[in-house]
Amino acid sequence: MTRGRRRGLGYAAVALLALAFSGAGCTPAPKGVLAVERLEGGGARLLLAGCPGYLARDFSVIADTGDDGEAAAWSVHNGGWTAGVRDIRVFQDPPEGWVSTGGTLTELRKGVPYVAGVNGGVRNRGLNGRVPFTAEDLAALEPGEVLTWAGGEKNTTTARDVFLHGDLVRCEP
Repeated sequence: MTRGRRRGLGYAAVALLALAFSGAGCTPAPKGVLAVERLEGGGARLLLAGCPGYLARDFSVIADTGDDGEAAAWSVHNGGWTAGVRDIRVFQDPPEGWVSTGGTLTELRKGVPYVAGVNGGVRNRGLNGRVPFTAEDLAALEPGEVLTWAGGEKNTTTARDVFLHGDLVRCEP
């Protein structure tokens, strides 16, 4: 299943957030290194693909509220470039060595488009990922399925194991 998303504030907010965390004006194009998973209790988890040597700097979820106000966002940052994590629970306390960077987004609501993002790299070369999604997309997932990036503003449903252990080409910056 592939779903389209409208372009809006969320896309611009993700780009600005990526620039803020990277500290540079040139960021690599996103690749399929990130997935969004629905948890049993109704929450969401961001998963990283099994890319050898990948170190995440930050994870974020940004809401496209459709207005011209400030984007609602949630994010965590790798405070000391500590050992990499493979997954992050959205809206929960960050793992040890990570810090919450604040934000106004505290829950996912129906009818609102979101973009999950990760900024990081392999061997000091940038490798970022993004997944556009809605709360409805998450609710439609079956056990063992995740949402992954399908290019542009689209997502697709993928088996969790296939995502975690799939194509290593996506791991090259």
